[in-house]
Amino acid sequence: MAPDRPPLVLLVDDDPGSLKLLSEALAGQPVTLAVAIDGEMALRQVRREVPDLVLLDAVMPGLSGFEVCRRLKEDPATRAVPVLFMTVLADTASRVRGLELGAVDYVSKPFVREELVARVRTQLAIHAAARALSEKNDELARARASLEVEVARRTEELRAANQRLAREIELSRAAELKVQKAQDELAHLNRVSAMSELAASIAHELNQPLAAILSNAQAAQRLLARTPPDVAEARAALDDIVADDRRAAKVIQRMRAMLRKGELSAVALDLGEVVREVARLLASAALLAGATLRIELAPGLPRVRGDGIQLQQVLLNLLVNALDAVSRRPPEARLVVVRARPADGGGVELSVADSGEGVPPADLERIFEPFFTSKAQGLGVGLAISRSIVEAHGGRLWAERGAGEGATFRCALPVWDEARGAP
Repeated sequence: MAPDRPPLVLLVDDDPGSLKLLSEALAGQPVTLAVAIDGEMALRQVRREVPDLVLLDAVMPGLSGFEVCRRLKEDPATRAVPVLFMTVLADTASRVRGLELGAVDYVSKPFVREELVARVRTQLAIHAAARALSEKNDELARARASLEVEVARRTEELRAANQRLAREIELSRAAELKVQKAQDELAHLNRVSAMSELAASIAHELNQPLAAILSNAQAAQRLLARTPPDVAEARAALDDIVADDRRAAKVIQRMRAMLRKGELSAVALDLGEVVREVARLLASAALLAGATLRIELAPGLPRVRGDGIQLQQVLLNLLVNALDAVSRRPPEARLVVVRARPADGGGVELSVADSGEGVPPADLERIFEPFFTSKAQGLGVGLAISRSIVEAHGGRLWAERGAGEGATFRCALPVWDEARGAP
């Protein structure tokens, strides 16, 4: 269906009187009607323009409605078109045969106008929702392909940089070994960067609304198959489909925002919203890690000066590290707490506390050095990048040992001055 025209409904019946009654019943609905008086004519009409719904008489001379339905479902171009059988047949076998061929529902003759209109509108809505979901899946595939191209480009840049570095220090064997290790770590960083770490949680978060859409669509079909059909509940199921579709779209939008590049911008930010946005992005990651992610935001926090995407990156790095730190703890002890409160002496303090094994006192500053890491597969650039971002915002980032166990990372940021538009 083109976006600039109403949905096309094809009426197929060998009885001109029935076609007239169907056309009158659907008059005034936001649809375009096409008619066919036999199966061959219906197939020719479909080849000219694929409809959004087919109302098909089951018993016709020549090609029966069952045969027309079978051919439509065998053709990839028309397989997704919903077929609504119209029949006077009352036996269960005929109904089952139609459903097995791929029909979505039946309307018994003589039909009730209100029931017919409700079934047509519902099937058109389900068809539109399914098409929208397919478009979102295509969009996600394009985004994934774009990400793969970007990863390949970065890999080539890192390879070229590593080659230059190797040539510069080739006189020293010890230095060569360090460079080789750095090259391997940088190549690994390219493969297991932030998006690869979140791939499972993003897929998990997308699967939930997609599964809900399928479940609600199936529920709507069952509700409309009742006698009489439960139109109100079916409409509620369709509302849920729309809501879950929007939820899936927001996941993709958040992923795009995190990948966006740009220079540092200085705007007034609601730090609580920054925290909630990152928490939404990592909710599935925390669930998959078996950890509890708790958010504690002081009421009435003043706005801070900063770039929302870059501050999200800082919090994302801290939370990914915290979830990794608690992963080695027993399930009941895996706790990560994010707090935002007014800072002593002005400003706003953002902190991430975990119940992991903690940081040795001697390493509280070293962990912010580039390439210093305690992870077997880590490169140690996340905290260094985070500190540089915070300092570019006029703030400060440091680490402390927890009072009992674990570690706490604190970030102090300046408050936005409403009068001057600056901190």
